Amino acid sequence: MARGKHLSSTTFLFLVLISHFSVIIASIDELAPKDKKIYIVYTKNSDYVKILASVLGSEEAATEAIVYTYRYAVEGFSASLTPEQASRLSGQDDVLSVQESKLYRLDKGFEGQTNNQLGELSNDQ
Repeated sequence: MARGKHLSSTTFLFLVLISHFSVIIASIDELAPKDKKIYIVYTKNSDYVKILASVLGSEEAATEAIVYTYRYAVEGFSASLTPEQASRLSGQDDVLSVQESKLYRLDKGFEGQTNNQLGELSNDQ
């Protein structure tokens, strides 16, 4: 039999696993509500689950929605919420602020340049 005309069992197994992982990842993406975003919530106290449960309806839903808790510099948490839920949460007495989480990227044009070089750039313009 000519070499290269059939897949080895290892290659076949690898392809089967990759196809299964692709289906799983696609399924998870479809289950997540498209309108939810991550919001950072600053609070007066650390009763995060109770504060969020007052908007989401249960402590279980609140626990699932919380992504991260902040404990040292500020009191608060980040959670996956719809814009309407974030708006209702901002009206709670124990909530100081609700802000949509944003990702900031550095301008790649200035990577690796020193302050002196940046000053020279601004003086040239």
